[in-house]
Amino acid sequence: MAFDSTPSNRCKPNCAMCPAGSRCFTGGVSADQLNIWNDAVLTHMPVFPGNGALFSAGDAADNVYLVRAGCIKSFTVDQDGNERIRSFHLPGDLIGLDALARSHHPSSASAVEPSQVCVIPRDRIAALALQSPVLMQRLLQRTSRELSTALSLSGDYTAEQRVAAFILTMHDRLASGNDKLRLPMTRRDIGNYLRLATETVCRVITRLEHQGVLVSRDKTLKIENRDRLRELAEPVGLVEDYEELALAA
Repeated sequence: MAFDSTPSNRCKPNCAMCPAGSRCFTGGVSADQLNIWNDAVLTHMPVFPGNGALFSAGDAADNVYLVRAGCIKSFTVDQDGNERIRSFHLPGDLIGLDALARSHHPSSASAVEPSQVCVIPRDRIAALALQSPVLMQRLLQRTSRELSTALSLSGDYTAEQRVAAFILTMHDRLASGNDKLRLPMTRRDIGNYLRLATETVCRVITRLEHQGVLVSRDKTLKIENRDRLRELAEPVGLVEDYEELALAA
């Protein structure tokens, strides 16, 4: 799905009114710093499942995107046509950081559910280094967290450890404010991301239900025993980073 930059298709951004403001890396900065970021944002636009990719591998990396609402997945496709999910991007997350040092995107991105993204030209991201060291530091911290997530999940962990870590980090990233969590993605996509079979993900969730750790209803999970879930997830090493993120929101 090519980005149409004609003025008639632009929505004037207002970061002060953004529904993802508390989750964005700009959350809590001064009004002056927020205005610098607001000026960098070109527009925001809707992205729908099945309506083409936000961008595809090999496309020119002219922009970085920030999720305003919904969920976007980034992925690659192997020579046999199999999709390999690299990340799920939720409100406040930046998409396309892996292309900042390249001329083209190394992966594709598409909507998991009806979503909305802000569009930021990559040259405006580069200008932040001079305009706002505060925002650049925040951007580096967010990039570091994404790298930490990728490295952690590449480790040799059990299916229970992977699923437990995924559930806890999704809960904290979505900052639901209670023990209920609605997952925007399917079990199949979760398995793809965690490098587990769909059936394995389903079996682990059923096992955790039988142990009284959680209750599952379609895409909604209710955490009944967070301590036990955290004990299972602890070896993966992701939980503390995202708990801090949730507390800051």
